[in-house]
Amino acid sequence: MKTIILTFFIAFVVGCTSLNEPKSITKNTKNTKTQESNTHTNLPSSGKIVSIKVLKSNLTELSQRLDTIHPDPGFTMDVSEVKSQIESLSEGITSPMTHYEAWKYFSQLNPYFKDGHMLIASPQLDDQFKSHIQNGGRLFPFDVMIDASQRLLVAETLEGYLDIKIGDEITSVNGVRVSKIIETMLARMYGDSLEFRAAFAASRFNKMYWLLFGSSKDYQIEFMHKNKRKQFSIMGVTDEPENHNADVREFVQSRILDNDIGYLRVDRFFYSQEQEQPFFTFLDETWQAFKDANVKDVIIDVRHNPGGTDHYWQQGIAPYIASKPFPFLSNFKIRMTERNIKLGPIKGNQGEVIEGTFNQLVPVDAHKGLKVPGRAYLLMGPLSYSSTTLFLTSLQDSRQAVIAGHSNVRSCTTGRIETHVLPGSNLELTMPTLIFTRPSGKEHCQQPIEPDVYVSNEVINSNEAVEYLAKYITASR
Repeated sequence: MKTIILTFFIAFVVGCTSLNEPKSITKNTKNTKTQESNTHTNLPSSGKIVSIKVLKSNLTELSQRLDTIHPDPGFTMDVSEVKSQIESLSEGITSPMTHYEAWKYFSQLNPYFKDGHMLIASPQLDDQFKSHIQNGGRLFPFDVMIDASQRLLVAETLEGYLDIKIGDEITSVNGVRVSKIIETMLARMYGDSLEFRAAFAASRFNKMYWLLFGSSKDYQIEFMHKNKRKQFSIMGVTDEPENHNADVREFVQSRILDNDIGYLRVDRFFYSQEQEQPFFTFLDETWQAFKDANVKDVIIDVRHNPGGTDHYWQQGIAPYIASKPFPFLSNFKIRMTERNIKLGPIKGNQGEVIEGTFNQLVPVDAHKGLKVPGRAYLLMGPLSYSSTTLFLTSLQDSRQAVIAGHSNVRSCTTGRIETHVLPGSNLELTMPTLIFTRPSGKEHCQQPIEPDVYVSNEVINSNEAVEYLAKYITASR
């Protein structure tokens, strides 16, 4: 079966409540002005007014689609809790909302889905963000991390600000406490686990900040460094809209480390049609360079890879690191939607849920004589997801790679997503229609991938993780 390949969808959406389980959903109030609206300009435009009837109808439809489109919502979420929250949302609608208000209100459901493939989003707000940056809008200036204590930490230094160090804590932005900012974001973030949602929010922080708190030319930011408080007025940064035809070298890197270790970083498994061949060409060149340099072992870094489609790793990576064909799934469960009937290869009646075994093996003979002679070490992180989960679990279960790092998402993933526009509000509901079971079976599905080599959370997003793993490899030979 050339069959069920997992597609990963990244939509712009934002989100949730601190690093705790989701709180009860906030009811609708018409007077929703908050302190951020007084300190910022250039918030997203509100959009058209959506009636009470339409809003309630959308929530009813959402509940129905859980029962008729999702193959098994209980696999990821507490269905009774989600339906209770939907009912609570519906009861809380007492007045019409703008499109922007509707998105803020409905997206409070996202944490309850507990799935990186299920969310409520707004394409219109995404388009507004693209327009904002195309027109020179200024964004929050730092790359950040959100740690387990819900602190916001500087992840990269900024030119011209030598007093601000990596790891400094940001405590307020434009007079708003960071705890409030993170709470507001995480309350609308989607994903399997709290750590995933926090990492996802941090990776999109400047977009999310604009959407929920607006933008300004200069940002008044307060920091803590070694228990000393510092305040700076920092000009926002400009950015470029995502270019779907960008050079693939923005997403893949390779180099040769000391002690005959090759390093390959792959930040995504999804590419445009124009990028696909350059991706495989880059990998061909990388494996040849590793061969020429007599590389013994290789680190494949997928810490920031949210997934994509499986053929990128099955054709471009697996043949060069695996010694024999291996399964990448054991079972599947699929809802036979109109789209899935057309896509195949599973046959069934519309609405039916079909379960079955998956016996296809990933071939590994197309290595062109460039197979790495030693071991492959796959370095994962909190953002490794979707097809990347299949990449990691299939090679771990077949014992053809060593898994390093750590993960906090379930090790069996959903996929084959479908997006539905809710009529009237024009919000988008994205929902999976398929569930994959890792090769080792269902026993560990709800647990994260257990690494063979653990890398602590403190260094997982830095080059220290690569250095640590390289030392481990050398010592283990």
